[in-house]
Amino acid sequence: MRYRISSAVLALALAGVVTGCADGSGGMPDAGLMMRDAAISAGAMSSAHLVLQSEGSVPGFPLRTLEAEVSARDGGSASGTATLPTGSVTRFVSDNGKLFSKSDNGTLTPLPSGFPSPSGLVGRDGGLAQLLRSLRDPKTTAREQFTGIDAFKIEAMVPAASLAAILPGTTKDATLTVWVRVRGAHIPLRTSLGFPEHPDAHLNVTVSPAQSPRKGGRS
Repeated sequence: MRYRISSAVLALALAGVVTGCADGSGGMPDAGLMMRDAAISAGAMSSAHLVLQSEGSVPGFPLRTLEAEVSARDGGSASGTATLPTGSVTRFVSDNGKLFSKSDNGTLTPLPSGFPSPSGLVGRDGGLAQLLRSLRDPKTTAREQFTGIDAFKIEAMVPAASLAAILPGTTKDATLTVWVRVRGAHIPLRTSLGFPEHPDAHLNVTVSPAQSPRKGGRS
């Protein structure tokens, strides 16, 4: 089932494009307004397809990748796969905010602490919306094509406290680069976190509409 954004939220997001541009002819919009609208749009997502992918050794992220279908409804739920640094792939599910690996026969085993909670990233009070609301010194640095979509590139600093949902236990601020659509709701196309003390490490976060089941039923 695709997520829905209310007409009021969509109108506000569109207004950010119109009011943020200096001259209406391709000038750079105000990054603070764009990030406010992005936070509202991200918070309106009650379900989503989430991918976290590390480059290098990301502090506090014990995986190569995490991919999941997540929902903020009824206390939150998630199911997906996690790729460990060794390359092995583990299926997982969440139950009441706790993560469990799931074997082929359905046996659930608690995952070690330190894994991010995927369902905690979406929704009005989710980690992604909170992160976008807390940025320091956001600046619009470019207008460019990102995966074939006309997008604004925004750079900012993220306080360590706002990273807890993505990187539990982190104590250092991070840099952020985010690409948002020029037109339409400002849901981030991709968010990339960098770490000044680990210059070769990046964590890419991609959030997209929840994927429909292949056969019958509703998500």
